[in-house]
Amino acid sequence: MVDGRRAAAHLVLYTTYIKLGWRPEIAGIIAGVMFFATEAGATMAAKSTPDPNPDPTPDREATRPVGRPKGTSTQRVYDGLREKILRLDLAPGTDIEEAALEREFGVSRTPVREALIRLASEGLITLLPNRGARVTAIDISELPQLFEALEITQRLVLRWAAARRGADDKVALGALAARFEAAAREGDFAGMGEANRDFHQAISRLCGNRYISETYEELLGATMRLARSAFGSALSTDADYQSYYDEVVRHHNEMVVAIAAGDAEAADRLAVEHAALFRSRITRHLESSLAREVVL
Repeated sequence: MVDGRRAAAHLVLYTTYIKLGWRPEIAGIIAGVMFFATEAGATMAAKSTPDPNPDPTPDREATRPVGRPKGTSTQRVYDGLREKILRLDLAPGTDIEEAALEREFGVSRTPVREALIRLASEGLITLLPNRGARVTAIDISELPQLFEALEITQRLVLRWAAARRGADDKVALGALAARFEAAAREGDFAGMGEANRDFHQAISRLCGNRYISETYEELLGATMRLARSAFGSALSTDADYQSYYDEVVRHHNEMVVAIAAGDAEAADRLAVEHAALFRSRITRHLESSLAREVVL
């Protein structure tokens, strides 16, 4: 059984290579995965040895359902830390202390490390051998690849959502689109970011392919950080702010209509337009930032 679990860990490691591609920082992820694979194997081996003096009290852990339900220690740490990274409460390049996370969430080291490995697999943090972890920097040189991946996955997600949506999905999507529009009108940038993420995640879960959905949602995380970084001062300095978000609202509303109507071609066209709108917005922001005069 232990060998089987280690083999499964090797499979996870291999698929991580395929999914993320070889980069130096992957070494940290590998070390973490193998460390936990070894610990898990040893723990399972110990548990499989019969206890010569069994406790007659039922083992609560043994009676729990198989799997890790949402709300466990690992999930709480993962959700909380991921939200801080996406909202830029933890800026790119920030060092993460495991001990501080243990105190903050009231958990042991194992849930913290499991959460960090999961975040590393999504590219949100980088595991540093013998040095803990760090929030992954936003690499401007990788933006062209990010934009390509976002457009391709977004087109797949919207096309398949239109083809596979349910009868009640229009109401749910419409409510999420309205939430974004309300936040935009109030100038609530944090609210807009969360509503935008929730809207696109809801669409991704209608596409009927969990591999595409998971990839798309990871890309949403990367673009959310980028948007927060690029648009943080938009309310006060960017004259195009209102027209940009008016266009985003229009796209969202038309996506809801296209998906509800089962119009895959219209959904595909909107996916391309939506990706192009985001790409041009980020590009303009970078150009304006580089063009500013240096004040001494």
